[in-house]
Amino acid sequence: MTVTTIKVPKRTRDRLHRLAKAEGLTLAQAIDKLIDAAGPRPRPSVGGFRSGHPLDAEAIDAELASGFGA
Repeated sequence: MTVTTIKVPKRTRDRLHRLAKAEGLTLAQAIDKLIDAAGPRPRPSVGGFRSGHPLDAEAIDAELASGFGA
């Protein structure tokens, strides 16, 4: 384990201490838990069609009419 100093406003420091105490954790454990909860989230996958080239309005209408890749 290493020792690191993190400078935060007093209000943030106090909130972290209250959170750690309320959950029965050390300050380091509380910070670790918060970081894990805020970790990388899966990127949303919007849409399922990728043409590989730009489509004009007529091509988009034709694709939608055909079931949008289904």
